[in-house]
Amino acid sequence: MFEKGKRERRQSEEDKVFNRMLFWLAGAVVVELLLLLLQKACVDMIWGGVLAKGLLTFFQVFAVAGAVITVGCIAWAVVFARSGKPVLLPAAIAAASAALWVVSLVCRFVYPDGVRVLTMLPAAAAVLIVIFFLYQRPFFYSAFLTGGGLLAVWLYGRYYMNHPRAITACFVGGLVVLAASAALCFLLKKNDGRLGGLRVLPAGSDYLMGWITCGVTALAMVLCLALGLAATRYLLYALAAWLFAQAVFFTVKMV
Repeated sequence: MFEKGKRERRQSEEDKVFNRMLFWLAGAVVVELLLLLLQKACVDMIWGGVLAKGLLTFFQVFAVAGAVITVGCIAWAVVFARSGKPVLLPAAIAAASAALWVVSLVCRFVYPDGVRVLTMLPAAAAVLIVIFFLYQRPFFYSAFLTGGGLLAVWLYGRYYMNHPRAITACFVGGLVVLAASAALCFLLKKNDGRLGGLRVLPAGSDYLMGWITCGVTALAMVLCLALGLAATRYLLYALAAWLFAQAVFFTVKMV
């Protein structure tokens, strides 16, 4: 009887996790549809140039206003959190503003190629969502960093000649994120997976894979900048192979 109740509780928890995963995947589909509509309106201009011009003007304004709104909502959420109030509303507005701000920056500085690149991101996000819910948390973080490196190297090979400053800025930002991630691994290891009062990784997690991922991804990005366009294809293969190796490693750990 006890074993039956235990199985039922486990099945109930698995159903909840599966439903949450479906919810996030549905969100990725909705975002993909919105981005496709944006491409049709601003790049293909199937609804006329007036609408496209209006949208691009809005994005120019929101490229500045979005940063202010996002920071303000984050401060709002921090105040609510300290006072014990629910932070769902300010956090949701901050997330939506941040996403729209990123779209505005892309439409302002990397138009029109950036709009086409944006339509690829929900598919990558869907893969990360599946990893988040089905695998251990360390694999999600490593896959996120490796995927970012893959995107950066692909962007370099495809769009560097047209947008050298924007691509270089992406690489600089990516290297900063990798350095911060490696430092964060040391901090989490010291505090057994906690960052302040927040549990980021399970207790007793192995951080070696995270450090290796930061090193491999950073090395690939630096080599891409140093060797130029001729090396991008081989570096993409190398990062894809590393991502596959991680998938095999964490799948074996689950067995």
